Amino acid sequence: MTQWEYRVIHINLDSGQPPQAPDPQVASERLRGLLSPEFIAREFPEQYKAAPLPRHPAEQLQYFLNLLGKDGWELVETGQVGPLLMFFFKRTMGESVQAPGKPAPPKGAADP
Repeated sequence: MTQWEYRVIHINLDSGQPPQAPDPQVASERLRGLLSPEFIAREFPEQYKAAPLPRHPAEQLQYFLNLLGKDGWELVETGQVGPLLMFFFKRTMGESVQAPGKPAPPKGAADP
């Protein structure tokens, strides 16, 4: 008999504005000008480098769904509970994706 495991993911549809990329000017203002925006950008280049343009939400969701699909999860239902859009996934119990290039063991074979 097939056994299933489930995963539920939600997206808050009522979350307001999307998060903004780090801005050295905003950081300087939060510090009440203690550190200049130029100093912050120079000393923390990884946090304040030019951010890539945000991807469209549909493209982000597609990327996320593809990641779950590669791990064996199948989207079986969507629904909304208040402001939450729920995504319901299932896969057979114990199913996992093998590393690229590594063959899956035959069914019934014992793990080494």
